[in-house]
Amino acid sequence: MSASAGRGGALRLGHAWLDGTYAVAHRELLSLFVTPLAYLVGTLFLLNQGWNFALLLNFLNDPLAAPGPVMQFYFGGSFFIFWLPVIFICSAMSMRLIAEERKQGTLEALLTAPLAPSQIVLGKFVGAYAFYLALWLPTGIFYVLLRGAAVSPEVGPILSGYLGVLLVGGTFIALGLLASSLVRSQLAAAVTTFVTCTILLLAGLLVDQVEAAWVADALQSTSLLAMMQELAQGIVDFRWIYVHVGAIVVLLAASVVVVDPRRRWENLLQLALLTVLVGHLGVFASRHSERDDWTAGHVYTLSERAREVLGGLEVTVDVTVVVPSTIGGGRPNPLAGELREVLRRMAAVSERLRVRFLDPDRDRQQAEATIADFGLGGRELADGVVLVRAGQGSKLRKSHLLPADLVTYATGPDVQVSGPRVKEFRGEEALLARFLAVADPQRTVVCYTQGHGEPAFDSLEPYRGYAHLRDLLSEANLEVRPAELDREEALGECNVLLIAGPEGPLPAEHVRQIERFAGEGGDLILLTGAVILRGQAELADNGLEALVASYGIHFGDRVVLDPHPVPGATPLLAFTLDDGWGDHPAVHSLIGQPVSLMTVRELSLDEGQATFLLQTSEQGWAEADIEGLQSGGVPRYDQSRDRLGPIPVAAAAERGGSRLVVIASQDFALNAVLRADVIYDHGRDLILNAIGWLAQRDALLGIRARQREHVKLILQPDQVERMSLVCLIGLPGFAIALGILVLWRRRR
Repeated sequence: MSASAGRGGALRLGHAWLDGTYAVAHRELLSLFVTPLAYLVGTLFLLNQGWNFALLLNFLNDPLAAPGPVMQFYFGGSFFIFWLPVIFICSAMSMRLIAEERKQGTLEALLTAPLAPSQIVLGKFVGAYAFYLALWLPTGIFYVLLRGAAVSPEVGPILSGYLGVLLVGGTFIALGLLASSLVRSQLAAAVTTFVTCTILLLAGLLVDQVEAAWVADALQSTSLLAMMQELAQGIVDFRWIYVHVGAIVVLLAASVVVVDPRRRWENLLQLALLTVLVGHLGVFASRHSERDDWTAGHVYTLSERAREVLGGLEVTVDVTVVVPSTIGGGRPNPLAGELREVLRRMAAVSERLRVRFLDPDRDRQQAEATIADFGLGGRELADGVVLVRAGQGSKLRKSHLLPADLVTYATGPDVQVSGPRVKEFRGEEALLARFLAVADPQRTVVCYTQGHGEPAFDSLEPYRGYAHLRDLLSEANLEVRPAELDREEALGECNVLLIAGPEGPLPAEHVRQIERFAGEGGDLILLTGAVILRGQAELADNGLEALVASYGIHFGDRVVLDPHPVPGATPLLAFTLDDGWGDHPAVHSLIGQPVSLMTVRELSLDEGQATFLLQTSEQGWAEADIEGLQSGGVPRYDQSRDRLGPIPVAAAAERGGSRLVVIASQDFALNAVLRADVIYDHGRDLILNAIGWLAQRDALLGIRARQREHVKLILQPDQVERMSLVCLIGLPGFAIALGILVLWRRRR
């Protein structure tokens, strides 16, 4: 026989096998769609889904309800909202697949059709799975309802949530098919499937209870609860796909062995070998799987700068996370989940990063001993702490991070009802800063001037202090100290000099000190805005005009206005810009991000020497009528006196070995504006990135806090009522109407 004839025979056999499988699947699917019981089950399923979603809408629309990703509550919800309906529908659909054929005596007829046991098993699985998918299709109306109510949930986490629905449904139906092939009673098959699926689900709760580490790892790797929680957040780990596909293959193969009337020990051996092979392939694939981020803002994806920093670690860094898994009446600790995800991704990038998690509720003594080694006590043990260390002996370096360094928690009355909720995760920046502090102890000293009207760096006064600015710099692993300009060689140990908010000209001796510092290669950052002199129609000088002009940056005599207001601030004088960023490494990561400035002074630049970092819109202008601004009049653009935008409000330049950044505003750095828990813009990042560029500490560039999806439902009562009616009547009504139509056409 020729090779071509052999291939042709194999193709014919394969085609015949697929035809038989398709015939079984078509028969099974048709029987499901024309059976009254199937439509009853579908109606109950959709009624349950509609009821759950209507309750969720009413709960989230409460004024005290926490904002958040609506569909995440739906997919990653409780046992009764998501899991119970899924287990019930899979048990009800799969109980009849083989058991009914045995009861009616038609299984033998199918096997002599002739059909192979594999064709029967796979065909019935495909038919039941297709019906399962058809039941979930109408739930897509939930997204349409939210869009119609002017709510814009992210599409990525919704798609990943439905991916979890597909995986879980496939595994549960395959398990139900095996149960149905083992017993003759449909009720026994349904009970067996329901109990087994429930045990598999609840096994994930034992992760924190078992003592053996390998058992805990196995439970964590197969936890259905962990899988759906990750998928509902938009985190897609392809390991879950391998696990479920492998489980489906093994369960279907086991069903084939059970259905086959010629039960031989060779079949059991083949099943055992297949199970081992699938298990090894699953482990291999899991070790090389990736974790995709399907969120719109890629909030769980490491930035390129983070990858570069981690890849550049030259020593081993040990990270011990001592964070309780639950807080406040058994509620999950949101910090624990955020840290686990970001550190898992960091450890995958760098082999020099070793991460260990300690739950103080389970390992109390070990946790106490660990934090005591860092000189910490009971308060850190209760709230949680991240311990970082590198080196040995005399080169041992330690550092730690508290929850306030890692996350910004949401505030407001809703938190009292919903419990702690992460509004913004700043862990990537904070963790990398600590890694560098212990692995690369490069010291960058930022000195700041005082005594010229600048707000105090140790003051917490909302509008007369820079304490939060000082803390921001310290958290970025920068050493912050005052510049004693009255002392000779006062700036000798400074890398960067920060001049923030002088209200008048600096003394000539101080200016000479600063000029000498710049001439020797020192870097400068100026936060100096429009200081209007009382009783005079002009702006105050700062004494550094000549020095700044030597870099190609010139201060003007006008006040910059822009019609993009800051909420709650003086219109035109305070404005928010999210466009107008320059092509400069210090602001590349901020392109498209908003930043708010107040009382801004006009800047002009020498082309080719200085580069703008940020400029106003074309609607902005430089107002010359200072007297009118003092009197509270409404400023208007005067073509003869004013300068039309775009106008630079932040600029950078280099001269010799010295770098300079000028931000023509100082009030945006005050305590009242710079607090991490109240700001909505990126003024903090602008300052950090500017200093990072000055000191050539690139680790500070391109890393910013990640906003989580927070959708707040604000619906009118009539909107909630209409949406609830669609969920409670429309969805099950659709199943009932479809069932009546099919049965009526069948009778005809």
